[in-house]
Amino acid sequence: MSATTGDGTGFRDFAYAAADLMVATDAGGRIIQAEGDASLLFHPSSDRLIGRNAIDLISGAESSRLREDLWSLGPGRRLSWEDPGSIEGGRRIVAQRSPASPNSFNFMISRAPASARIRAEKAEELLAERFRDAVMNGRLMAARQPVVETRSGVISHFEVLARFNGEDSPVGMIMAAEKSGQIAHLDYIMVTAAAAQLENRPDPNYRLAVNISGESLQRLDVIRELCAAISGHTFARNRLIIEVTESAQISDIETAARAVTLLRAIGVGVSLDDFGAGSASFGYLRALDVDGLKFDGSFLQPSETNRRGLALMRSVARMCAELGIASVGERIETEADRNLLIEAGVNYAQGYLYGRPIIDDDFFARGPRALRTAA
Repeated sequence: MSATTGDGTGFRDFAYAAADLMVATDAGGRIIQAEGDASLLFHPSSDRLIGRNAIDLISGAESSRLREDLWSLGPGRRLSWEDPGSIEGGRRIVAQRSPASPNSFNFMISRAPASARIRAEKAEELLAERFRDAVMNGRLMAARQPVVETRSGVISHFEVLARFNGEDSPVGMIMAAEKSGQIAHLDYIMVTAAAAQLENRPDPNYRLAVNISGESLQRLDVIRELCAAISGHTFARNRLIIEVTESAQISDIETAARAVTLLRAIGVGVSLDDFGAGSASFGYLRALDVDGLKFDGSFLQPSETNRRGLALMRSVARMCAELGIASVGERIETEADRNLLIEAGVNYAQGYLYGRPIIDDDFFARGPRALRTAA
């Protein structure tokens, strides 16, 4: 089996077994330099990795996390985690955004020691505890990032993003909260605070999008609580968008479909976040009666390395237009990115080209910052 052939399965088997590798990538994740021992990986030289995407080196369960987590890193910052779904015993992955060139990243993939799995479990327990402490004791923060009309640049709405004081990225704590069954607490707080802010700012042009976990979408008791929290505030319901993230897999699709129906019945919009990041995205789109979707940023890798992704984005955007579903492209950092969205027919854009997430000190002024009634 050769990873240099066109056999995608062969490369996948090679990539998930890769260890003792260090690669550098450009802003799109395309590997521009590779070093390491690949002699046991059906590969004559790690240099043959050049031109591949670093995401392809990460097993499926972890690649979705990487897409979300990586772009939240500040220059020079790094993150590390275990990838248990690869070689026996797992791998340790370290990713760093270059301090000198923020549009490049370095990855180091190494074999995890035998004790790594135990340490990973302890780390998840610690993150879950830190999450609960932040939520219970009012140390939760919120950042706003604009979403604009792709052609005009006019602001359509703001996405509100949860932030935890002292954390470079919220993804680790959120994933730990999902695994420990605590994520509904965060969803309740964020949705309630957004509803309170919309009531306090009656400007019809001021609209907010708030994330909830796919885990919460599979619990009708949680969705009913969210609907009640929204209904307890007076504002035009179409000013609030609920974005369902793909960080947790939706296995109970029938319950999720009922949950979407409940949310839309009270007048709020429902959108699929990170579309294309997971293998089930198209299944979700078929089963869930949503108002919009947000393409995962991986669709906008340079066209010479991602023609298939761009073709898929164009096809899905056309389908969305026919169905009356709004489409958003994220991680838009350059005019070239914006032009790709326009060419594909994507309605809205979000990314550093239009503004970075900025902490909103007033977001929790009238809503809950800490967990109370949802405890």
